[in-house]
Amino acid sequence: MDQRLLTFVTVVEEKSFTRAAAVLHITQPAVTQHIQNLESEYQVTLLERDKRSVSLTKAGKLVFHQAKQILAHDKETRRLVDELLYGECGSIVISASFTFGEYILPYVLRRFQKLYPQIAFTVNIVNSDEVIHQVRNREADIGIIETEFSSESLKVVPFAQDTVSFIAASNHDFNLGEVPTVEGLARQTWILREKGSGTRHIAEKALEELKITPAHVLELGSIQIIKGTVEAGLGVSVLSNWTVRKELSLNTLKIINPEGVVLTRSFSYIYLPTEWQTKTIQLFAGCLTEISNFQPK
Repeated sequence: MDQRLLTFVTVVEEKSFTRAAAVLHITQPAVTQHIQNLESEYQVTLLERDKRSVSLTKAGKLVFHQAKQILAHDKETRRLVDELLYGECGSIVISASFTFGEYILPYVLRRFQKLYPQIAFTVNIVNSDEVIHQVRNREADIGIIETEFSSESLKVVPFAQDTVSFIAASNHDFNLGEVPTVEGLARQTWILREKGSGTRHIAEKALEELKITPAHVLELGSIQIIKGTVEAGLGVSVLSNWTVRKELSLNTLKIINPEGVVLTRSFSYIYLPTEWQTKTIQLFAGCLTEISNFQPK
């Protein structure tokens, strides 16, 4: 691994020579020397420095992007060699959308760890758009998304179905067993996830198909906050049945689907296909497909 590139990327990400030295466990003069050597090789200034922070020059932005790719390729190569020499070992970085990551992924990780205790894993929980971004930029080895997606550069594999429902507080004006009308739903405050979320995407699609134009939309960035807000009676929402199992059993939330409405979507895993695919991705994908047999009740 080119230590100069690693140092450069760390300085940019930490926005500080001092913090980069601490992260890399080297001295600050060594950090400075690595950056100077890199700038000397390319014969260009990569960083603009002041007393408080550092920023990238135009050339620096180009080198930073390429350096990230080089370091990712180096990491992947080392892992492939380790797998070849030592079998089921190594590590994997998993990026998952909020619904899957917070409510289903723990079951997958439990199974994965039981089968392959020598493989370490790191998990990022972000919205579906950011999952795609991380996998594309090799910041994650495999991603799980909950939105419709196709790509020429990424492999997209649907592996499980998810049921999504209209949700309201159990004491909402919609009486238990009453089928709400489209007009009644349109008058509600809709509490939805942020743009870029797979849950937001299917909610907007459902509202569009029912020709519902919400009177008011409240946008929140957490499923847990949305559930609490709906429970408090501030509005209604569209959420995966996985996320509301406990609240339905405790009768703090209820499903208010209009008659004949069934909302489903696919969970898909995505990865960058390469000639030498790491075995850890294959093993983790195998655990993902097993979860399709486990549905919320």
